[in-house]
Amino acid sequence: MAVFIINEWLWADSSGENGRRARRRALDLIEALGKSNHQIAVIVGSAFDQKAWACCKSEDTLTMSLAKAFVTTIRQSSARCRLIAPEDAVDLPDHLALAIKPDDHYLVQAQLSVPGAVLVTTDAPLRGHVSGAGLPCWAPEDFLREYF
Repeated sequence: MAVFIINEWLWADSSGENGRRARRRALDLIEALGKSNHQIAVIVGSAFDQKAWACCKSEDTLTMSLAKAFVTTIRQSSARCRLIAPEDAVDLPDHLALAIKPDDHYLVQAQLSVPGAVLVTTDAPLRGHVSGAGLPCWAPEDFLREYF
């Protein structure tokens, strides 16, 4: 079993913002993760969490359906999702806090809060900083190919 930290690309993909192929990628991930023995970790109230709930309220039926599938099969399942209270998240070391955009701090905090967790992000500079710190970090395509 592996634990993943996924950034907001999942919600941009789910909304159709990144095109039909990306929306299909989001559906494939939600279905595969729901059936797997892998988990994700989410800091409660983080940008990722807020966007998931916002997608649940979308007027676009497909976006809403994808988000609701995520919430019911993954986020609300203790077997699939580790929820981290913001006050329980590990603080970033100074060198990472300075190198990483403040909006992305919560992702690395979540990763550091779950030893061995893998960050999955489309953000190449973030992947560079995280990998440079010796933490596992993958692009979504590599993640899907390797694990699903």
